[in-house]
Amino acid sequence: MAFQRPGVYVSEGAFQTIAAVGSETVSAGFIATAPRGPIVPTRVTSWTAYKSLYGDIEDAFDLPYAVYHYFANGGRNAYVSRVYDVSHAASASANCAGTVNGGSSTTVFKVSAASPGVWGNSLTVSVTAGLITGNEPTFNLIVKLSDTEVERWNEVSLDLDSNRYLGTVVNTYSTYITVSSIATYSSAFTVTAVSDSALSGGSNGASIANVDYETAINAFDSVNEELVLNLVNKTTAAVVNYALAYAETRGDCFVVIDPASVASGADAINEVSGYTASSYGAVYYPQLKMVDPSKTGVGAIRNTAPGGAILGLYARVEAERTVAKAPAGYAYDIRNAFGLVTSFTELEQGTMYDAHVNTLKAIPGAGIVINGARTLKKTDITKYVPTRRSLNYVKAQLKILTAFAVFEPNNERLWTTIQMRLAKFLADFWSAGGLKGRNTKEAFYILCDETNNTQNTIENGQVRIEVGVALQTPAEFIIIEVSQFVGGTNLNETV
Repeated sequence: MAFQRPGVYVSEGAFQTIAAVGSETVSAGFIATAPRGPIVPTRVTSWTAYKSLYGDIEDAFDLPYAVYHYFANGGRNAYVSRVYDVSHAASASANCAGTVNGGSSTTVFKVSAASPGVWGNSLTVSVTAGLITGNEPTFNLIVKLSDTEVERWNEVSLDLDSNRYLGTVVNTYSTYITVSSIATYSSAFTVTAVSDSALSGGSNGASIANVDYETAINAFDSVNEELVLNLVNKTTAAVVNYALAYAETRGDCFVVIDPASVASGADAINEVSGYTASSYGAVYYPQLKMVDPSKTGVGAIRNTAPGGAILGLYARVEAERTVAKAPAGYAYDIRNAFGLVTSFTELEQGTMYDAHVNTLKAIPGAGIVINGARTLKKTDITKYVPTRRSLNYVKAQLKILTAFAVFEPNNERLWTTIQMRLAKFLADFWSAGGLKGRNTKEAFYILCDETNNTQNTIENGQVRIEVGVALQTPAEFIIIEVSQFVGGTNLNETV
């Protein structure tokens, strides 16, 4: 590993298997097309917050269903990275005119849709006169979407020195529009009243390509926290493998992969055979019959990719039991799920699980549950979802907990402080039951002293920390042997 800039560098070795505790859950990251909304990863903390940015449920888009079921299943924080045709999509726009010296008309400012797409062609803006404060005239800017008023910016000004300056107010706070090409203010300017001036020129582009998904994935570089990503209803091997490689490079991401539409377990295994055997992702089959909140009555059911609901269940399990608990089992049903789109036999489920395809299972009295906790990797301990997610979590936490050490004097006092901070962190997790061992000495060790911080490493500006832990692994198979004592003979059967 090359060390080129000051900072904290965390690497993973074979001995590092760790989990951690915390009251907050890891944020979800959704990557999908949307009718509108920001084109950079944007944080939403509720279904209502999502709707205000990206629009309500539309049957043609899978993203809103994924986000809806995420929050319904216990999700807390999510980032949405909108996929769009980067090369050809365009934002709708319109010019707003004004008069100079009460005579000639000129463009005073330009209004554009806040994001690209045909949705912007449904926007209109209108201008009405405002008050006059001293010599400064103001005006009101009203924004409508499909003839419904969605925003109103009152008493804005063209004066750059005003605290109601048009560019500052609108471009900072508007969800729907941006303004540009704002004319320099002078007392000669007045803004002409404009009634429902329509924006035009918005385009979705040609079609979404793999490179557009790659752009949306890379955009998560701006999010500096641990993430669980979901490519909503996207099963193309090239895109999935790109996401897995991205997660592995970052070291603090995990990818939940949605299922393709299949008729059998063999079809499912074939679909995932092209995926990289990475511990940074897990795949779940099949699709689910889930609530469609855009409809009412007995027909309000939709075949839906389960990734959003699964991410919500991840968050729920983590909040209650920490990341050391496998997000699976009878205790955690998938809310809003009413059935499986494809039913697999027990033989198929066994074959699928052997191929590291996690299955969803309908349990009478329990609902739909996750019946698997394996990553795509088939070797070493990171073949388990909670193990990999625990590793991701601890690496992220170690980076946070040791960030204070940058530019501190590199000596015994610093090393002792680091050991104390990390020991507290790991002891808290052990006490929550996430690490093996009868005591903390059996559960973990931390090495940060003169043995691994030599004079040479000190002179190179490096502090080296070695952490080893004993991580719990999930119980996948419960073997019960029943013995019946009859006439002095034991009859053994396995359940």
